[in-house]
Amino acid sequence: GEGRVAAAFFGDGAASEGDFHAAMNFAATLRSRTLFLCRNNGFAISTPVSQQYRGDGIAARGRAYGIPALRVDGGDIFAIMHAVGAARARSLSHSTPVVVEFMTFRGGHHSTSDDASRYRSPALAAAAARASDPVARLRGYCVGRGWWTGAEEEAFCEGERGRVLEALEAAERVGR
Repeated sequence: GEGRVAAAFFGDGAASEGDFHAAMNFAATLRSRTLFLCRNNGFAISTPVSQQYRGDGIAARGRAYGIPALRVDGGDIFAIMHAVGAARARSLSHSTPVVVEFMTFRGGHHSTSDDASRYRSPALAAAAARASDPVARLRGYCVGRGWWTGAEEEAFCEGERGRVLEALEAAERVGR
């Protein structure tokens, strides 16, 4: 339809693969309405970005293909909403792909087979995760404006915990 765009979600590590470059080239030359949404958390599994590329991140790669691109704080929900909305509007109005690079921090391991403590300090990782936690940042914003309280959050979490446990029990009753 006229008001639709495609969205491709990927991490900074995927941007080092050949398929990424082929997709960018096709999207640029065909002027597809595609949002390339990259979560750049600084590591492709255990490989730091300093060993992945020498350039200025993933957004710069979009510009190299003639694709508009922007970079945004991946822990700021309002910045994300604004950036994605602007990217979508640009894609629709100019019939072009757009790259959005979300700069973020991966607080945990990449996968169950990954041990992030082998390539970054657990203490530094924990401090960085706390400082960039998007849920904590949004909570602080809402609390600061009187829109949310600790008591409301506690009640909400307890209610959701109960719903999750009920769903698990129902799933266990179904069997395989």
